[in-house]
Amino acid sequence: MAPFQAKRWLPVWVLALLDTLSVLGGGLTAVWMRFLPEFLGQELAVLISHPGFIAYAIGAQLALATTFDLYRPQIWRGRDELLVRMAALAVTLPVALTLGVYLVPGWQFGRGLLVLTLTSALTLQVIGRLGWLAWGANPPERQAVLVGDGPIVTSLLAELHHRPWAPFRISQHISAVALDEEPEKVQTSLSTADLLIVATLSNTDATERVTALNFRGTPVVDAAGAYTELTGRVPVLQVDSRWFIATGDFSNLATSPFHHLQRAMDVVVALGLLVLSSPVILLSTLIVRGAGGKPVIYRQTRLGRFRAPFTLFKLRTMSTTAEQNGPEFAEHEDQRILPFATFLRRWRIDELPQLVNVLKGEMSLVGPRPERPEITGDLEDKIPFFGYRYSVRPGLTGWAQVNHPYCSDLDDHRIKLEYDLYSLRHHGPMLYLLVLVRTMGALVFSPGR
Repeated sequence: MAPFQAKRWLPVWVLALLDTLSVLGGGLTAVWMRFLPEFLGQELAVLISHPGFIAYAIGAQLALATTFDLYRPQIWRGRDELLVRMAALAVTLPVALTLGVYLVPGWQFGRGLLVLTLTSALTLQVIGRLGWLAWGANPPERQAVLVGDGPIVTSLLAELHHRPWAPFRISQHISAVALDEEPEKVQTSLSTADLLIVATLSNTDATERVTALNFRGTPVVDAAGAYTELTGRVPVLQVDSRWFIATGDFSNLATSPFHHLQRAMDVVVALGLLVLSSPVILLSTLIVRGAGGKPVIYRQTRLGRFRAPFTLFKLRTMSTTAEQNGPEFAEHEDQRILPFATFLRRWRIDELPQLVNVLKGEMSLVGPRPERPEITGDLEDKIPFFGYRYSVRPGLTGWAQVNHPYCSDLDDHRIKLEYDLYSLRHHGPMLYLLVLVRTMGALVFSPGR
């Protein structure tokens, strides 16, 4: 949605530039502190003669900061959460840079220089983000006029209240009745708005007045669309089937050429992950075998693209009698979980065998989680548009998985569907790569049960 593009990407570019400068500045500071003045120029020349390492360090910084959502200030819930995310970066970035230094021939920099670089760079980043957090708490320049009433208005206002850095703020709320009964009085407010968000309009005349403003250059968006861009979720209880038609973003989903590119990327990445994780999978199978006997691999029927059933593979982490009374969602400290298997579920190691499903083409690395046929009928009856999620391959990870924790009730399934529908609307390589990068962060901050 064009009215939100500039504001949405502004923090990303500013914070990414801050990180790049902090890495470069940290390196210069480390050289200045580590060496005597007579050796400063010589050591700087050595550092500059390794552009590959400089690019690697900046790339690692940007990738890990993306992983831990350090480029999305709109989700930071205050200073404490920001510092926790920075702590996660402070643990993983030294590992990434150390691997580069010791595994790539020619990148043999001293440990002292590396420690000073990281200390300086991370300190600059913490200061910069705390400053951004304080500045972002002020309302942005773009002011929106909200027209209409209903549940979507309540939801939209509630979300804005909890987001210090939103792409817009509501400067005035005009009810649909006021627009109908006092058109002259509210016309000035409408014509001077930076952005017009429409929830409901009472009659044809009101609709025509708002449409005229759109043609005169005032951006006009529907409230559900504004909520979607703000939260990354499609509010299924506040839209109807016509909304999916009007957006026009879903019409080419089935024939999108990205399906072929996605399949190629799935195969390459899944093969690499399967090779790298094979020792972990082997060790985990021994743990499961010792704790709970056979079978080690748990097979379960799930629904794939276009509702096609397939057999999903997982490491068994529950007792063989876990579902003797029928399917049940896992609960916190579930007694059915095998000894030592909590760790496997905590870090989603039990789901690594699904890489085989990805190689077989039954799943993708990124997509909605595949559901069991035993529960989908009930979900489709109670949650609007639940069946739309079958238009793409289910995924090992996905937009819903990195944004919302484990499902335990009907409301959780509805929220996850809202994230899934957003991912279908933005189906493409950018979201695919973003989800893959952010999955590690989701493991740290939203672990499985």
